Amino acid sequence: MSEPMSPSVGLGVIHLFCKPFPDFNGLDLVKTVKAAESAGVTVITVSMLGHKADVAIMGLAADMRELKKLQTGVQHSGLEIVDSYVSLTEVSEYAKGMPQEMLNSRLYPQLPPAGKNAWCFYPMSKRR
Repeated sequence: MSEPMSPSVGLGVIHLFCKPFPDFNGLDLVKTVKAAESAGVTVITVSMLGHKADVAIMGLAADMRELKKLQTGVQHSGLEIVDSYVSLTEVSEYAKGMPQEMLNSRLYPQLPPAGKNAWCFYPMSKRR
């Protein structure tokens, strides 16, 4: 078996913004999410307000191939991905000198935080 495709530090993250096709099958989506979670992916789904998407799905995983499987399963369930973002968890350059436990909470977040039932996405584009 080949080595996982993973970042050297932190997790891969995918944000999928979707609208249902007429043949959308919610049970297929549930199976996709459960399979991803069984493979170690943290999956968070939210209902969206606005006209661009009806649902958003965020996945975090050490192996980016698992995120690709999640994306493929979402599409096969009958959701059209109208926008997406791929990123990595990282520690800000301003966080140098912070205790390792604080750095780890940014690199390997435990989501969703207890008692938090809302989700905000800020599409930060930064050329590097």
